[in-house]
Amino acid sequence: MKALRNYLDKIKPNFEEGGKFHAFRSVFDGFETFLFVPNATSKSGTHIHDSIDSKRIMSMVVIALIPALLFGMYNVGYQHFHATGAAGGFWEMFIYGFLAVLPKIIVSYVVGLGIEFVVAQWKKEEIQEGFLVSGIL
Repeated sequence: MKALRNYLDKIKPNFEEGGKFHAFRSVFDGFETFLFVPNATSKSGTHIHDSIDSKRIMSMVVIALIPALLFGMYNVGYQHFHATGAAGGFWEMFIYGFLAVLPKIIVSYVVGLGIEFVVAQWKKEEIQEGFLVSGIL
C-alpha cells in the first residue's frame, strides 16, 4: 500500500490546477479518497472526526447488501425454474440468476458512475459516494 500511496503522491500534481490532467481532478480525487483516508479535516465546528468518512460507510453498506444480492440472484433463478417447470438444483438456479442479474449491475454502475464523474467534472466538485449504494439497490 505504501508503494501505491507514493505513486499517487507522485502523479497528483498532474491533476491539480495547471497540470496536464487538470480536467480529471475530481475523478483522481474520488479514486484517491476511495483507496485512502483523506488527509483534510475541518477546522471548526463541534463534530467528532475520525478516519471513517462517507466513502468508508457507503462501502460497508455495499458489503452488507451482498447477502441480499446473492439471495436475489438465487431467487431469479428459482422463479425462472418454477415458472418454466424445469428441474434444477441450487447451483443451476443460482448460476441462472447470476447470469441474469450481473449485466444489470454492471450497466447500473458503468452508466451511473459515468454520469457521476461527468457531472462532478462539469461542476468542478468532488465525486459523491451515494451512488455506491444506489447502484446496487
